[in-house]
Amino acid sequence: MNLPARMGSFDPSLGVTQQRSARLDPPVYLTLFPAEALSGLTNTKPASVLGIIGFDGFSESGTDTPYPVLTLPMSSLDEQKLCEVWLSPQPARYGEHQGIRYACNGDILFGCFYLPEQEPDSVETRTYRTYCRILDLIRLSGYTHLIRMWNYLPRINGEYLGLENYQRFCLGRHQAFAEADYVFDRDLPAASAIGTGTEGLRIYFIASRAPGRQIENPRQVSAYRYPLQYGPRSPSFSRATLTEFGGERQLYLSGTASIVGHETLHPEDAAGQLRETLINIQAVLNELGQSRIRLDELGPDCMLKVYVRHREHFGIAKQRLAETLNPSCPVIFLQGDICRRDLLLEIEGIIRLPRS
Repeated sequence: MNLPARMGSFDPSLGVTQQRSARLDPPVYLTLFPAEALSGLTNTKPASVLGIIGFDGFSESGTDTPYPVLTLPMSSLDEQKLCEVWLSPQPARYGEHQGIRYACNGDILFGCFYLPEQEPDSVETRTYRTYCRILDLIRLSGYTHLIRMWNYLPRINGEYLGLENYQRFCLGRHQAFAEADYVFDRDLPAASAIGTGTEGLRIYFIASRAPGRQIENPRQVSAYRYPLQYGPRSPSFSRATLTEFGGERQLYLSGTASIVGHETLHPEDAAGQLRETLINIQAVLNELGQSRIRLDELGPDCMLKVYVRHREHFGIAKQRLAETLNPSCPVIFLQGDICRRDLLLEIEGIIRLPRS
């Protein structure tokens, strides 16, 4: 790929705030790109590549790129194999810090990290150390506000000494945020945590110089206030994060599932869980006040990602979403394990809102 840029050790000067000019795009936006066509991807004005997230065996080898590239060991359920290509309307710069590859422009930092399993480190220890590295990076660079985090860990529902791996992940994440003095009803990013079938912790994230607005769902107990039955430390994320740059607004929707209050509804019923999940997504959208938007109004500059635990439920999910969404809204379907054993699917999204 032809993309002129440089790599190197972490340099705080890369994040110097740039003069903002009028633009038609937010400082980070996502497009889905066929994996087989990525060899023709170039960096031409006005957009710069911030990073690529591949699925389903997408090979990182041979992609000698300055920007982050991360492959998630998850099967794509659609026939066309797509990758996430994250773009910036401003020139981007690139670097590495403690194994985290990142790209940044005047407003945001996009980073990726892969940590292989290292025995005898526990899940919570690996998670804690990884989050400490991320928090160190955003502190040094000046992009001090986490907006969105994507977490992928193996055997998410597996148990060790009476705790599920997801519960252990939550322990490590909570400790890192608490030590960084995060206020949990103000500072938490939107997030998702999905299980993969192979070893290693994989994370990518967006951080910003300006804080986002934390959005919660009135139908649900905030995740960071879950009762102890879900683990010794509650999950540390918001239901969504709203960002605004120069009038361009984006909502980063966390992984959303069939949970009301704090309990799973419709166990063993994929159609019922999907219906409840869509109600929850609309409830979050309704929290935007005058900016609220309906699911059938999501257009081509939005994107939903659907994780399905069992392949046999893919058809149900695809048909129902086709009936619910505007046909122009991109949707990607992946097979992955959900954080609770009784959850069969989860939906996350990036939703661009009308200009303020």
